Amino acid sequence: MSGRADLREGPLISVVMPSLNQGAFLEHAIASVLSQSYSRFELIVMDGGSADGTVALLERYSASLAHWVSAPDGGPAAALNAGFARARGQIFAVLNADDYYLPGALETVARAFIADTSADVISGHGYFTSESGLLGVPTYSDRWSERRFRHGACVLVQPATFFLRTAFERAGGFRQSGRVCWDMELWADLARTGAHFRLVNAFFAAFRLHDSSITGREDLRRRRRVDARAVMAELKGRPELPIDRLWHLVYRILKFSSHPARTLRQRTFVHSVLKRWSL
Repeated sequence: MSGRADLREGPLISVVMPSLNQGAFLEHAIASVLSQSYSRFELIVMDGGSADGTVALLERYSASLAHWVSAPDGGPAAALNAGFARARGQIFAVLNADDYYLPGALETVARAFIADTSADVISGHGYFTSESGLLGVPTYSDRWSERRFRHGACVLVQPATFFLRTAFERAGGFRQSGRVCWDMELWADLARTGAHFRLVNAFFAAFRLHDSSITGREDLRRRRRVDARAVMAELKGRPELPIDRLWHLVYRILKFSSHPARTLRQRTFVHSVLKRWSL
């Protein structure tokens, strides 16, 4: 079931949803998967033992879920690995419990993988939303460049990124390192193991901004920056040097100069929601 030939027959997409005390958003996330026009999917929810009404909600939706569990785990990476160990699909995806898919996303993703049999990873774009979930401003994945990625200037919108089971297994799954940038670690490991990345000019998902998320909490945001630098250093094969900071600045300036109005709209929206100018 994991071979590329199966993609021609309508690939099964396995969506694993990690959750911990996200009961306020979880139903929206689940409904966004279940309401997709593409029917060849399965949804697995890995909850870390929430105490906010999540279990009652999962029990209500249990007939529509391929699997769910609510118990203490070793963090998001461990929960995701356990979820994907149960997955049957050829295409894998992670949807956090506070994010959601846009209509038609899974169908577009399936068609993209069918059309490009060389692609191991497909990324699209998304939207930032406020805590209420109303769509705000677009946020864009970059065309993959390992060099720019190593200098912090190539970003993939996490809920809008999908990858083949075979590529995931080659990369060894998610690293259970304890870092909060588990998604970025996977992109690095996929690149290291020869994955081919493709950008699709379509909008797949909404990325919710709120105070209790990694992007919303200042302590987790600082930790993510430190962890991200460690991932980039590993990909370079050496510690960070002063020249790397210069290249980071150069690439960021080039990126901003390509789309200044887009960047300013994003910064303004982030400030309106989180009261700061950047993620």
